[in-house]
Amino acid sequence: MEEAAVGIAYEEGVHAVTVDRICEVAMVSRSTFFNYFPSLEHAIFGSALVYDPVLTERILSAHRDDLVIAASRIVMETVRGQGDDELLRKRFALFAREPGTATKVSWAAGTSRAGLQDVIVNWLDAHPASARLADADHATEARMIVNFSITLGDEVMRLVGEDGGDFPFGPAVFRAVRERMRALSVPAR
Repeated sequence: MEEAAVGIAYEEGVHAVTVDRICEVAMVSRSTFFNYFPSLEHAIFGSALVYDPVLTERILSAHRDDLVIAASRIVMETVRGQGDDELLRKRFALFAREPGTATKVSWAAGTSRAGLQDVIVNWLDAHPASARLADADHATEARMIVNFSITLGDEVMRLVGEDGGDFPFGPAVFRAVRERMRALSVPAR
């Protein structure tokens, strides 16, 4: 069913995927579909991300000077850690071709986002010198970091899609997009 959902989305676009089409391709009933998936989006984009503490510590420590890039890399590496199969490659192709789709549509985006915020809050609590906002608590800073990282990730996926790049892609792409974001965040004089 998951292969059918991703396959239809990959071939025709996310908008073309329906529960009925998935059931037809996978030759299952609607009730069978909903026994396995709570929503259509879950079948297309997968379940909420679970972050590995060793991975997150390594990435946050390596990018302590830019936690927005760190947050985006955590998501990318976590997704990559789910396997290296055709289904994952098609999902990444979808994300690159239709930037913003996963964060707008995925039922798990809120859960994944909250989990990433918790990871960053805990890291900032353990490394307070890395906090940038003196007037805010770590939860506020983590929420803002994750929100910026979503924008960064969507733009990286758009750029990689335009360039015909393949997953995984290197940190230079993140840095280039981050510099664009930095330029836009400073008011013109």
